[in-house]
Amino acid sequence: MKKAIIVVSILLCILASSLIYFFYLKPVAKNKPLMAVPPSASIIFEIENPFEQWTNLTENSIWNYLKSDPYFKEIGEDMDELTRDMKSNENIWELVMNRPMVMSIHKTRTEDYDFLYVIDLQRATSLNFAKNYIKDFSDDIEKVYTRDFQQQEIIEIQFKDTPTRYYLYLYENLLSISSTHALIEESIAQLKRPIIIRDFDFIDISEELKSHDLNMYINYKELPKYLSIWIENDELNHDLFKMLKYSGLSLKANDQKLSASGYASIEKNQKNLLTALMKAGQGESRIGTIVPDNASYYMSLTFEDTKSFYKEMEALLENEEEGASYLESKQKIENYLNISIEDNFLNWIEEEIVLIQLNSNSDKNKVELAIAIRHEDFEEAQNQLNYIEEQIRKKTPVKFKRIQYKNHEIQFLSIKGFFKLLLGKAFSAIDKPYYTVMEDYVVFSNSPRTLGKIITAVQEKRTLDHTKEYAVFMENFQYEANLFIYLSSNELLSDAIRILDDKSWKELKIHEDYFRSFPMIGLQLGAEGDLLRHQIQMNYLNHEQITNWHALVNESIQYTEIAEGKDKTDDEDLISVENILPEDFNSKSFIEYFENGEVKFEVSLKDGKKQGRYFQFDSLGNMIIKGRYRNDEKSGIWRFYDENGELIRKERF
Repeated sequence: MKKAIIVVSILLCILASSLIYFFYLKPVAKNKPLMAVPPSASIIFEIENPFEQWTNLTENSIWNYLKSDPYFKEIGEDMDELTRDMKSNENIWELVMNRPMVMSIHKTRTEDYDFLYVIDLQRATSLNFAKNYIKDFSDDIEKVYTRDFQQQEIIEIQFKDTPTRYYLYLYENLLSISSTHALIEESIAQLKRPIIIRDFDFIDISEELKSHDLNMYINYKELPKYLSIWIENDELNHDLFKMLKYSGLSLKANDQKLSASGYASIEKNQKNLLTALMKAGQGESRIGTIVPDNASYYMSLTFEDTKSFYKEMEALLENEEEGASYLESKQKIENYLNISIEDNFLNWIEEEIVLIQLNSNSDKNKVELAIAIRHEDFEEAQNQLNYIEEQIRKKTPVKFKRIQYKNHEIQFLSIKGFFKLLLGKAFSAIDKPYYTVMEDYVVFSNSPRTLGKIITAVQEKRTLDHTKEYAVFMENFQYEANLFIYLSSNELLSDAIRILDDKSWKELKIHEDYFRSFPMIGLQLGAEGDLLRHQIQMNYLNHEQITNWHALVNESIQYTEIAEGKDKTDDEDLISVENILPEDFNSKSFIEYFENGEVKFEVSLKDGKKQGRYFQFDSLGNMIIKGRYRNDEKSGIWRFYDENGELIRKERF
């Protein structure tokens, strides 16, 4: 990168001494730098004042922290060296970089990529007389070559201390530079008929985005090729790359946050989730009222009209490979159970469907998922779900199981693949779910224990809406949209320990503190005409702030435990089983463990309720309680022991 800019400085310093004619009297072409960018670009940066932006970046607190991460270390060292050069020759560098510039990224080999730089020289465009002096300008230059490609002269510069060569050409007011000759040739080959800059979808985005200090464009056709350098191709076969054509983002950063806002164009010839949402109008998300404050992730789909959204989703599902089987499955379920998905399910939905991932301490479910659907009327939602349950009961031998948990009834909906049928494969992880109706939402999950966590969080006011940080964070986003994704770095990292294999976790752990530097990340998408408005927000805490924050949280937890401990009775300390929920109502027993791996208690179950023997132990493995449950209630004689196994007392229930 440094040598590329040295090349530019050589040319411009010589040009600065040329005749005034070349700068002020000769007519100047006004080609935009984007016209020299070939269609193989995966990412394009458009920089209005590179010198000023470079100064802002290198002085930014976030970047100065991130460059200590091993991933950015080499880039950081190169940038620091270049910054020192710039400060020692500020006037020359300002002449070079104080001009509009475009930098594009291209995959050039199987496991390599390179940059193309295009600079608007404005009036400094006369290169012919200067090229003969390039070799004499610096002792680092070994040779200078010239050759023609499609009637355009290419200058090739070879340095003494590196095998890397730099190639450049001048077209009217545009100077293009790269260390890959093929990129220079691609650029020249499409000059007469530029592709990206004349694509109507790209034009729509750039006009809406307008000119900012730093704009970034993404070409989704080429992006997977670039990412394949680091990521397996199987992981890149993602619907997102097929849904979008271009994105344009205005990038902003200060010492507290990073943000990117702009627009994307949708592939108009393909039906997908985004087109379905855009056609159904925008809605408001209120999911923060029930999502626990330690949730790892949620994705909220919001729309103005439920039936319009479902109609678009149905058209999308019909066009997929399994479209015929989708229609057949839907019709078969409706006819067999005598239900209507539209009348018995969609009618009570209001504006929002959310996929939630909770931070999991479960050994069985490595990732705990739930689907929350906002209802218009509590009784209507309950009645319609009860009707579906009754129809299933009539037609199938399924034994329906219900359980009361903290004044909420948890029920079982035995329709296999229901959410995949309704919303597609993105929601297929919830299969034959349990559900409960609470607040403004009906919440579904494969595990009643997951539902119990959400119920507890709401009752104890430990939801996202009860945290000041989340409220402040959400002020950065639009009131209504089509899709919102929330990520908690701390909770996702906690999940990663269980989900990733040892090798992957070891590789990730090196960067752990840097991920934690951005505790909240949000992505919002919303329709605006034919374009998709999007915004990304990342709030920043530096290493010292994170350490202080964790210390404050731990101190608060310890204080709460001490304060609560003063009011606890001996029975409450001993018996911690009253509000348990199993992973599955078919489980025969429930076991909870101490952090050291010792069993804390074990109880027999029947249909999700406590039924049979109960044993409780201390953290050393000594049994301290023995008893029985019947119909979820303590029954018979319960025995209590000390740590030596001596009987303390008996109690009859």
